[in-house]
Formats: sequence, structure tokens, C-alpha cells
Amino acid sequence: MSVILWVLFIAIAIGVGAWLQRKRAKAPQEEVVEAKRPPFWEGIFVHPGHAWAEVVEPNLVTVGADEFTKSVFGSVEELTLPEPGTVIQQGGKAWKLKRGTRQLAQTSPISGRVEEVNRELVQNPRALVQKDTKRNWMLKVRPIRLKRELQNLLHGNMLHRWNQSVKEQLVATLTMAKFPVLQEGGEIKSDLGDELTPQQWEKVSREFFE
Repeated sequence: MSVILWVLFIAIAIGVGAWLQRKRAKAPQEEVVEAKRPPFWEGIFVHPGHAWAEVVEPNLVTVGADEFTKSVFGSVEELTLPEPGTVIQQGGKAWKLKRGTRQLAQTSPISGRVEEVNRELVQNPRALVQKDTKRNWMLKVRPIRLKRELQNLLHGNMLHRWNQSVKEQLVATLTMAKFPVLQEGGEIKSDLGDELTPQQWEKVSREFFE
């Protein structure tokens, strides 16, 4: 009798095991989704000469002047941009801002061939005050050494720390100014350049753009 019960138990166990195995096989398998790393070019990159670059396509970059430049230069009256087809180099002169006798030839953040220029900014340079990079870009560039050259630029947390350091350096440079350098909230005044004397501008230009 015990032998019969033992055989019956084994048979039931085998049947239950087979049933569970079939059930697991039919159950939908959960997909393992790996977190995708953002592309290496994502975000805004800034050259120490205060020009930014943003990759809008894998092989197309928009570039322009950063907020620091627009704040300390003042209202731009004339903007000179290179013609499409011109090859520019990272760290080489790319465009020129002018206001009265004040001029600033600014460096390019990236090397490549100019595909397009922002004619709207040429016609209305004061529109540079816009903060939207989709509107205040100066050039669209077909890069030559994109991945390598992006490594030479400031980005992310490093860019944030650098901007803070630049702000502190500016305050120290203009310590004798008779007007506030920073606005409420601790940011650089957006129209600071309009208040700088020629001597103060020369000092700022040497300190931050040469």
C-alpha cells in the first residue's frame, strides 16, 4: 500500500511540475530595458573665449556669443559674420561685434565650414539679447573634428562652476566701478556693457577675451 501511495505521490509531483513549467513558459517575459546614455554632444558647450556651441544634428552645430559677452559688451550696433563656405577654426576669430568705437572679434568654439549665417541678426543685431539659442545663433557650422573638439569646451557642472568663477572675477575687475555689476539675484546685469567707460571696457576685454 505504501508503495502505491509513494508511486502516486511521485506521479502527482511530476504532473504538477510539468504544469508549472508550461505556465511559466506561457507567461510573458519582462523586457530588460537598459537605460540609454545621452549622446556625448547633448547640451550647450562653451569656449573659454565666451562663445557657445550646440549640436543640432550629428553633423551640424550652431554657434553664438554667450550671455557673459552680451552683458559686458553692451548693445550691439553692428554684427559682421563670415560668408557661407568659409572654414573657421576652433579658437580662431569667427565674427565681430561693434558698438561705436568698441569692437570685439570673438573666437569660434568649433572648427568647420560655415553652412549658414543668421541674416536676421545681421539686420537687427540688438536681437542678440534673446536667450533662446534657436533664435540667437550666429552660424551653422559643418564640424570637422566634432568629438575631439567638444572635449576642449566647458560643459555641464564644469561650465556652471566656470561661469560662477567668471562672475566673481568680473566683480573683482570692476571693483572701483561706481555702479553695481550684479543685479538682484546675483547675476551679471544684462546691460552692464552700456555703463562701462572706454577704460573699463578695455580692462574687461583684456581680462576675458584675449
